[in-house]
Amino acid sequence: MKQSGETSGRGCGYEGTGRSEVEHIWETFDGLFKTVYRQSRKVEELETRIASLERRLQERDGGGAAAAGAERQSAERVLTELPVERAA
Repeated sequence: MKQSGETSGRGCGYEGTGRSEVEHIWETFDGLFKTVYRQSRKVEELETRIASLERRLQERDGGGAAAAGAERQSAERVLTELPVERAA
């Protein structure tokens, strides 16, 4: 027979709190996940912008079409690799 102060383990050791704390934890986790996702999107946009500016700078300085093409390919490779790394 259980004593009055014991819990059955359903509430993770918190008597009388139950669902509201679980909801709070999930809301916090959801908020953090959304924040990380937004920040990663901003980083991707900045990386794209940097690659574009570097390419324009090289073209303006007379770096030639070969250097601009190589920079474009490396920037595209970085952008295609990033989402795969984040998924892992």
